[in-house]
Amino acid sequence: MRAFRNTILAMLAVLLIITSSTTIYAEKPSEPLKAAFVRSGDLWMKAGNNERQLTRGVYILNPKWSYDGQWIAYSKGENEQELWLLQVQTGQSHLVAQEGGRSFQWQPNRNSLAFLTSSQLNWIDSDEFAKPKKIAEGIGNFSWYPDGSGILVSMEAKLLNEGWTPIRIVKIPLTAIADPNRFETLYVLPKQSDDFFAVATSIFKWSANGRWIAFLAKPTASLSADGNTLCVLSADGSVFKTIDQMVNNEQWFEWASKDETLGFIEGIGREATTNKHLKVMRFPAGKSVSYTPKGYVEHSLTWRGLRDIVTSRSKEAEWSIDPAKRQFPYLVNVKLKSHQEKQLTQPSDTYGDFNPISLPSHQLAWIRSNRSYSNVVVTGPLSKKAETWIENIDLGANYYEQRNWNTVLSFYIRK
Repeated sequence: MRAFRNTILAMLAVLLIITSSTTIYAEKPSEPLKAAFVRSGDLWMKAGNNERQLTRGVYILNPKWSYDGQWIAYSKGENEQELWLLQVQTGQSHLVAQEGGRSFQWQPNRNSLAFLTSSQLNWIDSDEFAKPKKIAEGIGNFSWYPDGSGILVSMEAKLLNEGWTPIRIVKIPLTAIADPNRFETLYVLPKQSDDFFAVATSIFKWSANGRWIAFLAKPTASLSADGNTLCVLSADGSVFKTIDQMVNNEQWFEWASKDETLGFIEGIGREATTNKHLKVMRFPAGKSVSYTPKGYVEHSLTWRGLRDIVTSRSKEAEWSIDPAKRQFPYLVNVKLKSHQEKQLTQPSDTYGDFNPISLPSHQLAWIRSNRSYSNVVVTGPLSKKAETWIENIDLGANYYEQRNWNTVLSFYIRK
């Protein structure tokens, strides 16, 4: 009887191991990992092992989750014009605006959405679905404050006879959305000079402690593809710093999750195959430190805690119009204090590992692609065995091998 009982217990243990290895969880068994993605132009989602198609026969890009995971906003149409909302539980979609699909952001703590149509900033609450409310005109770019209390915007620069007007960075409190007289100028960027030139900004990103704001100051459109100024502004507007030069890529600068350390990929020139280096800078008094070995370039980065960054890296090579002659990247873990590096994946001539993403429970996700067929790979909890989690997602936007996979993939990570 004892032998029979032990056999049953052993079988149950094996079954538990097999079951737990086939479902990837975000934080605990009740919360399976969840993502929205685009396949063959349609919107899909996956939670744990369950895939679900959400749209059919349309052209979808830019899925973004609401803070509570109840909604997904996305753009529809090949020109990314229409802005739509999809309620996950019911699967019903709602048209928000005929334009606005290229620039929209969820409020961090509420199911409301801000979006740009041309230079007009608008706002809508998904619980009401009333007509979108106009907030302000003449807006270049924007981001919500981390606590959802307001929106930080950059006003459009204007070309006058004497040159471009300097850009004003303005806080719009949520309580003053309908009252422009209560908008507050936080800072005015420097005037055009030999050392600084900007007619627009990127979105704004806050440090984890809320004390600093990072953004790109962009010159005219033709120049912004090759070089922009990475800037940092204190949250009270009292300190402004220009940090370095980099391309117009908002995914290439990120704050650490718990302090005021900024990681970014420095280097001018639109080609991602040359002159792209990982640097890290601690504020307010630190100096930037470079971590990319000579002869290599970085394609993207993600923080892993406070002491490590994972990059997508390849050998440096002159640009080729033939994709087959471009190097595929692989993943590297960089320890910031010791400068020690560890290859997480191996270089390959047939596929690359792009866009590392840090997930809860020390998990890591990335895109494995041969530039035609792409899968989402995820490690298990505590960085154990990696496996393909989603097969065959569409290719992310590509500009001179700068690949933006956010256009086709969005993980839901509970704040």
